[in-house]
Order: sequence, then C-alpha cells, then structure tokens
Amino acid sequence: MSRFYRKSLLVVLALFLSIGMVSPTQAESKAEGGGYWVPKDMVEKVTELMEEGKPIGDLGIKQDQLQKTEGIQPLNELMKEDQQSKTTYRVNLAPPIKTAEGEWAPPAFDYDHIQTTDECQRHPESSSETGYIKNRYSFCWSHVATYQVPVKCIGPICDYEGVQFQFTEIGYGSNQSRKMRVFYTIEDIQVTDPALNGAKLKIDMVCESKLNVGDCQEDPDYPATERTIAQCKNTNYSTEIFTSEAPEANADNPDKIGYMEFWPKLTFTHKARKFEESIDGIKQKVRFDSANYMFVFPDQYYWQGAVFSNATPIFNVPITKPEFEMLKEAGEHWKFAMDHPEQTKPEMIGKQIPGGVGDNTLTRMYSKRHQTEYNRNRSKTSRVCAREFANEDRTGKQCDEFPFASTWQGSSTNGSDNFSIRLISADSNEAAGRWLGAWYAYDRVLDGDPFQVEVEAPEKIATIRSEGQPQEDQDHRSSDNFSIQNIPSYATKLQWKVIDGPTNVQFDVMKDISFDVDPTILNDLQSESETDVVTGDNLYIANPENTNGESFTVEVYAIP
Repeated sequence: MSRFYRKSLLVVLALFLSIGMVSPTQAESKAEGGGYWVPKDMVEKVTELMEEGKPIGDLGIKQDQLQKTEGIQPLNELMKEDQQSKTTYRVNLAPPIKTAEGEWAPPAFDYDHIQTTDECQRHPESSSETGYIKNRYSFCWSHVATYQVPVKCIGPICDYEGVQFQFTEIGYGSNQSRKMRVFYTIEDIQVTDPALNGAKLKIDMVCESKLNVGDCQEDPDYPATERTIAQCKNTNYSTEIFTSEAPEANADNPDKIGYMEFWPKLTFTHKARKFEESIDGIKQKVRFDSANYMFVFPDQYYWQGAVFSNATPIFNVPITKPEFEMLKEAGEHWKFAMDHPEQTKPEMIGKQIPGGVGDNTLTRMYSKRHQTEYNRNRSKTSRVCAREFANEDRTGKQCDEFPFASTWQGSSTNGSDNFSIRLISADSNEAAGRWLGAWYAYDRVLDGDPFQVEVEAPEKIATIRSEGQPQEDQDHRSSDNFSIQNIPSYATKLQWKVIDGPTNVQFDVMKDISFDVDPTILNDLQSESETDVVTGDNLYIANPENTNGESFTVEVYAIP
C-alpha cells in the first residue's frame, strides 16, 4: 500500500471515529431531519434511537405527513360517506320514566363526553386512522409525535437531537348550537438536549368547509397556540372553536346541513438550527344541521347541532338490567325478529329482517316529511295485525312492529313482508316508542340516517347433549365436541343451563387436544352456573356426576 493511500485511509478512519460509526440506513436518511407520528408499537424503539442520536427513518415511519384539502363536495356524496362508514358506536341512553299521570317520559339528555386524556388513550381506537368516536358528540385521537433536528452533519451523515411528546385532541359536538370545540394537550415531553427547550411548537386546528362556504368558521377568541417547549411543560393545553353558518333551506337540503373536516397541524421550529417541520394529524368530519324536528315529548326542542357523523349508531337496548324492565317485551320482540325472521308473523319463505349489528342498517324516515310512506307503514301493520291476531284477546295489548314504522325498512316501505309483528303489553309498546323518539332527537338522527339495533339479552350460543357417564372407552368425555364462538360484544359471562335430565347434575368442560393431555377448562358446573367467557372449538362435557346414568342436555348462553 502506498504512503498516499495509507494517509487517506487514516483520514477516513479518523473522520468516522469523530462522528461515530453509522449504519447504511443512517447514511441514507435525510440530513434535514423531520417530524413523525410514531405508531404505538414502535414508540419504545423510536425513543431508544432518538436518545442515541440516530435517525428513526430506517424504521419505515412516514415523515412530515401533511393533509391535502379537497374542496367543496356534493351533499349526497358526503352523506354517502357517512352511510358507508365501518365505524360504529353504542348508544348509552337512560331508561324512560313513568310520570305520576301514568305516562312514559323520556330520560334527561346527557352528553356522556370523553372526560380525560387518559380515558381517550386507553381506548384501542384512539391512535387509529379514524380515531375514537365515543358517540355523536365526543371524539378523540392520541399519538406520539417525534421531531429530529440534525446537529452535526458531514455530507448526508448526521447526528440528531430530538423532542418527543404525546399529543391528544378531544372534540366536542353540540345538541344546542352549530358549534364544536377541540381541546388538545401535549404530555410526556422528552428532549435529548436542554437547548431544545427553547425551540417553539405551534399547534393549529385546521378546518376546511366541505359543503357550504360558511361551514368552517374559526373563533378568533381561540386562536392557534405557539409556545416554547419549556412553556409547554408548564401550560400544555389549549382549545379551538369552530362554528358553521346555517345555509338557506332548500329542497335538496331542508335540514340546512353543513360539513367540515378538521385536523391538527403541529409545527416545530428551532431557529438556531434553521429547522422547521410540520406534521398533520388525521382528518375528522363534523356535520352541522338546523333540523326543526329534533323534538322530545312534551316540550324539548333541539333546534341545531354539531355531530361526528362518520360513525353508525347502534341503538342499544339493555333489557336484562332491572331499570329497563319496561322495555323487555318490546326488546325481546326486536331481538327475536332479527335472530329468527323465518319464525315471525306474517309468515314468508326466505324472510330477512335487517337492523342487527353487522347486518343491513335501518334508515330513519321523518314521518312528517314522508307522511304518505309513514301512513302506509302504519296502515299495513294494522291490517296484518288484525288478520294474524283475529282470534286472540288483545285486552291491554298493542301490536308492535319491527323494523319501526319510522324507518324506510318498515312494513310497507321495505317492499315486501320482511317485517315482524307481535302482541305485547301496551305499556311496553308505549315506553319503547317514547324512548326511540327521544333517542332520534338526542343523537340528532336525521331523515335518511342509518342505524343498527342491538338488544342486550341472553343469547344461546350452544346446545350439547351429554351421556350420564363417560362414553365407552373414555375416561372423562361424556359428549361430542362443541364450539363456543360468535359471542355478542355486550356479553360479560356465560350461563350454563341443564334443560332436561337430572336436575342436580354436575360436570366439567374439557378441550380435545390431539396427541396430548386434554386440559380441563371449567370445573364443577351445575344448571344456572355462570362463568367467565371462554371461546374455542373442540370442547366437550366431561366427568358428569349425580346423573344416575341418565343423559342430559346443556344450553350455553352469552349474558350481559
């Protein structure tokens, strides 16, 4: 090796020693640094690299993400986006109340907001691409943000200092005004160099009108905030407010609907390093309206509102709770209609009744806007009830229908006989009707809005026939294999019922494992035993006792 080459090699080695050895990926990273939204499962690794001064781009995280504006869109397209949303939320409505006069009154309106950043961050959807929509009036999104500032570069190879924090935004709608507000915080701030405490972070909620020009108006009393990182450690929150100007009502938009999208823009600036980078959070949609039929008996009006409409409501009916006893008959009918349409009246081959979770949605029909169609639903239901129950005593009873007459899937407007009728007590029918009407107004369910129905009632998920002793050539097994699957989301327990055979039978549940010892999953079960929810295939009844050799049948129910 020549003296010249030896000298050149020493210079290169000295250079590498002065800046530290780097990986090929580090050498390829952008020398200007950047901002990142860090996925939850990568936070620990990103923090480690940031503290070591290494670039985090080699982890494949998108850098400097910015949103694009899309401009004004037609109302039907915006509503179609809402209707096709895969996001749902479960309605949490108090029960109706019986007055001294014996009439059913609706419960009081309650927002049920997301109260804290901790409540937001605990929800698994809070860091998703859509955020967490708790209900029509409460949304949140939370993500870790990281900025890397290059401090020493030789060519494309840099060392970095960094700042990292948890950003959380909580949006609040309204059932009284065309106004929504966004509260946001930054928490768990970390810097790798004290000098970064003097850098500035600007947080601005950007909004874009989607239907009318006046759909997005920023309140000047609540502007964007810009603080140093040191100041953010002392005052880490702020609020921005948006309002929507109501357009004139017309045939295409009688409810004076408006739409906007908003998203957070976070800009980090370090003047000394000539560094400035912005990252945008996810977009969220808000629908405004001035529908004049948001009325709750006897005298409550909700003239205008702002809701997070990009989620389908699940009208939840928790009839197993004692306080909802008045809805039990109605709820049992609705559930039976959705679960067993072929067994309902009127009889129809191939009958399918929509409305269940994961099924085709129901669609609200405002009766006074579609009076003819609504009257047809009522008229057909009345005729079919008179025919089907002609020979029954209807004293104190009314004919309940599902889907509801106030939907486009009602008895006539569904275009066929895909509906169910049942005689239930007048008391339960009237309570359910008053409750449904109140919910329409409380959640601003507009004409044409989709929703689903879920009745929280015990749901049978398995039926098992067992012998009264272990099967031939078996030490424990007394039944064939069965599975427990498709547990409803509201279920918290399993209930085991012996429906025939010895009343005091006791048994275990084991799991069939090929080429291994079968484990016992549940011990010493009796009729009416309640257990934690277990799911799986290849389960079987084992070790039956107190049977006198008699066979028995077990039904398994998922219960709230």
